[in-house]
This record gives sequence, C-alpha cells and structure tokens, in this order.
Amino acid sequence: MENLEVQREKIDVIDRQIVSLLEERLKVVEEVARIKKEQNIAVLDTAREQKVLEKVAQYVEEPKYRKIIQDTYQSLMDISKAYQKDKIEDKKCK
Repeated sequence: MENLEVQREKIDVIDRQIVSLLEERLKVVEEVARIKKEQNIAVLDTAREQKVLEKVAQYVEEPKYRKIIQDTYQSLMDISKAYQKDKIEDKKCK
C-alpha cells in the first residue's frame, strides 16, 4: 500500500499539468472575448455550454465521476464567462 505522501506527489504532478492546460485555455478565452467584443456577441451562450457539458460527459470513462466532472466544467465555464466579461468591459481586448 502506497503512503499518503506518494499520492500527494502524484496529485502535484497532475496539478502542474492542469495549471498548464488552464493557462492555455485562458489564452483562448481571451481571444474568444476579443472576437465577441468585436462582433458584439453576448458572453453567455447557453446552447454552447450545454454542448460542452454533453461532450465532457462523453469523455468521462468512469461513470461515477461524470457528475463531478460536469460540475467542475460548469464552474470553469462560469469563471471563463466572468473573465470574458472583465476583458470586454476593461476595453483591453484589441
């Protein structure tokens, strides 16, 4: 049986990967905000959010994790919408 420290080290490695992917995702979110501002498109796109959640559910291999992963993505999208709104309102999107 592996000890707690080994498991935490595994989580640390995964966290580094997640952070890198989140930074990459936020760069894309910035571009999305710029395009939405340019084309006067609303930040909220409920149909898109639903499609994302449906796709995420299909990606999940372990059914017992499906709901929590979808909830995580909903939170991620909520944070992304707030970030887009801030970028648009700050007039920092060029």
